[in-house]
Amino acid sequence: MELQGGLRKAVFAGAAALASLALTPGSAHAADGRFSYITTDGQLIHVDRAPSGTCLQLQAGAVRFENGTSDSAFLYSDAACGSGNEVAQVDLFWNAPAGVEALSVRLDKV
Repeated sequence: MELQGGLRKAVFAGAAALASLALTPGSAHAADGRFSYITTDGQLIHVDRAPSGTCLQLQAGAVRFENGTSDSAFLYSDAACGSGNEVAQVDLFWNAPAGVEALSVRLDKV
């Protein structure tokens, strides 16, 4: 009888593990293409196939941004893509107004 109880627990544990895998969301896709930006000190940075749906910090801040990806780029004035800190939605180009810089970006399908 103890063997049956142990087998039952093993089957239940296996079923629970499979169910948790089925409920786990899939990984984010990579946006096709490249985005580029110019930092506040004039450096040009290129990023290829960035993950979609993930907040990425923009090294040294961006004052110009070119989106050549398959997603829309959302630029933020903080490093964590914070709600209420969105600077712009960029489908092609963005030039920062005086005194503004983007510190993070999130690529998403719209």
